[in-house]
Amino acid sequence: MGRVKIARKSTFIDMTAMSDVTVLLLTFFMLTSTFLSKEPTTVITPASVSTEKVQETNVVQVLVSPKGQIWLTMNNDTSAQWSNAKMRVELLDKVAEIYNESHKNKPVSFNAQQKQAFSKLGAFGVPLSQMGEFLSLADEPEGLTKMDQWLGGEDPNPNHKSGIPITVENSEDNLNEFQMWIKAARQTDNANLAQAMKDGAGVAIKADQNTSFEIIHMVMDNLQTIKQNKFTLLTALKAGDE
Repeated sequence: MGRVKIARKSTFIDMTAMSDVTVLLLTFFMLTSTFLSKEPTTVITPASVSTEKVQETNVVQVLVSPKGQIWLTMNNDTSAQWSNAKMRVELLDKVAEIYNESHKNKPVSFNAQQKQAFSKLGAFGVPLSQMGEFLSLADEPEGLTKMDQWLGGEDPNPNHKSGIPITVENSEDNLNEFQMWIKAARQTDNANLAQAMKDGAGVAIKADQNTSFEIIHMVMDNLQTIKQNKFTLLTALKAGDE
């Protein structure tokens, strides 16, 4: 007798379960991931063997470019009481108060729209005398693009300065604007941030590996001048020897 031929059937794989798992994993990572804020310049931190993780909340990060420009970012608790938006507005009010004490002839002030724009910023850093003009760009067409260009030093207007001034100009108490921002952050009502800054974990310096020692020393000296003697230096984990 001849062999009985069995009809071939196409293989069917039910992908329903795999699709459900994929969607669940995607949702999980979207809800738990911490997105990096856009920075005005690309910084490649130097490598080290330290494995201590820098805290992600209650910290003021000092971003230093190889040219010596300085920007700040401020990350607070995730709670509604100490949200980033609320604390940034309070920071802007406080630094304006400190600035006006030594610049009574040319004080700065910010309206509600400008404060709203500041509350949404990631990194920030322009002279306080130009901060109002900078924040007002948020209401213009392509305003965010113009703000990024200003922060990145790509603004066609040569009068638009990028970076927080770290030298003293016409200040009666000898505080430069960088020190004013740090002082304002230290006077926060958020006890967790205040304690973190006191312990040194609340101030982190992030500088490029090609930034000269003189620039880093100047930043650290400015912090120590206002009694911010404890701070953290951000580094990348050094690869092991092969």
